[in-house]
Amino acid sequence: MLTKAVLRREMIARLRAQSPAEREMAGACIARRVWMVPEIVRADVLLVYASLPEEVPTDRIALEALRQGITVVYPRSSPGGSMALHQVELVKQLGAGPWGIREPNPAIHPQLPVSVVDAALIPGLAWDRAGKRLGRGGGFYDRLLAAPEWRGFRCGIFFAAQEMPGLPGDPWDVPLQCVVTEREVWRRPGTADPASP
Repeated sequence: MLTKAVLRREMIARLRAQSPAEREMAGACIARRVWMVPEIVRADVLLVYASLPEEVPTDRIALEALRQGITVVYPRSSPGGSMALHQVELVKQLGAGPWGIREPNPAIHPQLPVSVVDAALIPGLAWDRAGKRLGRGGGFYDRLLAAPEWRGFRCGIFFAAQEMPGLPGDPWDVPLQCVVTEREVWRRPGTADPASP
């Protein structure tokens, strides 16, 4: 089995090989399909990540959530490899963080506890149909999702090309409950769809 480091390099190359037009078209489809997930539609508080150029773009999802009256929170990296969550009402107020990822400004964006998040859109480099997610190696989301107070629904958003069967896993990994791509809404077996009769 390939190591996580090798898989990360492979997936980053695969993402960077996408054309801007391909990324835009797929991203627009994902932004619509996200609203087919009942847990996201019902959320009062939605955690959204600020996308990097090669990731599924999230700004239009956040703007639609705000339009619907959903409270939107973004993560901000904290010392020690953890993340703090901050409420953001204007996406354009996000600023560059220490790794070049847009982040909230703690001076103007109030911090909220992890326990208030009803649903989360989670990034990654790859996913598989066991709900495993390959992150970038920092462990930020692993620690957040494993927090004792976490109760939110875990939904990954990925391009279809990021599916990779049989990803390696670690004992501390927290599986995704759902993945949205431009082709489908996949639910992990055993994760009931509350919209089903």
